[in-house]
Amino acid sequence: MFGMARSALQVGCLGIIGALALAQEGSAAEKVSVRLSYTPFAAHIAVYVAKAKDYFGQAGLDVDILPGRGSTFAAMTVGAGKEEFGIADAASVLTARAKGVPIIALSNLQQDNGVAWIATEKSGITKVEDLKGRNVGILPGSTTTIFLQALMKKHGLTLDDIKAITWRPGTDLPLLLEGKIDSEATVYNNEVITWGIEHPELKLRVRPMASLGFDTPGYALVTSEDLAKKNPKMVKEFNAAALKGMDYAVAHPGEAVDILVQGAPELKANIESEKWKEMIPATSSRSAPPGGLDRTKWEALNELLKTYDVIEAKVDLNAVLKSEYR
Repeated sequence: MFGMARSALQVGCLGIIGALALAQEGSAAEKVSVRLSYTPFAAHIAVYVAKAKDYFGQAGLDVDILPGRGSTFAAMTVGAGKEEFGIADAASVLTARAKGVPIIALSNLQQDNGVAWIATEKSGITKVEDLKGRNVGILPGSTTTIFLQALMKKHGLTLDDIKAITWRPGTDLPLLLEGKIDSEATVYNNEVITWGIEHPELKLRVRPMASLGFDTPGYALVTSEDLAKKNPKMVKEFNAAALKGMDYAVAHPGEAVDILVQGAPELKANIESEKWKEMIPATSSRSAPPGGLDRTKWEALNELLKTYDVIEAKVDLNAVLKSEYR
């Protein structure tokens, strides 16, 4: 009798141990980080939705979302392997690659660069040539400045022809309101939407770069060559989960914005909702499905950066665009 009880106890203990082992195995998600291009906003909605809906968790990933300090920073730090994944503007991806940073693009969250040239109505600036001698805002190292320099060069101007007013993230709005900046390049589906809602007194002329001859891709999901070679399965699963998050956000925009604001409480739902509405059409293009790497647009960007001396030589796109991880 005692032997039977002992056997039952042993079986029970083994069962408990086995269950604990399975539980530990199931909870052993791989911790990775994704570095945003900037402070959180609607362009990052895919990763917030993927985390909240447990798409990352179902792929065995525990994802930490890190706020960014510009696309250039994200491209450089992810390419250097300091974080596993990132969201960076395509221009910053190619610029980093041209400097030898082994960064690759897995997919595009936005098929439009989102950059616009703006000028205050009170400045009287209506064409690019009017920038000569005027106070123009410059954010050093940013994608917006890359486009502004290219736009000015296309019209025969350089930074020497303007009065460059250097600003830091978040400081350009007061400078515009005070008339200390007449014009700048910024993100029309981010800052410009916020300003239009919160400061209707700020009258702006807004010209998207795509309408000025710069129809190039926008935010991309990126990782390093090294990580993709070492752990292709994980890279593919992260990319798939993020794109699943983007698809959900397109189909359920209201819920997606709520998820974003829950993840970044400093945001305002009404503003991010307007941004996401503006961004949804740009999640695909005539040449690429949602998440697709539109080679034609990337080639146009590569040519633009070389033509306007942002990079010394065009980048090998075969080494950068890695659609096999979709």
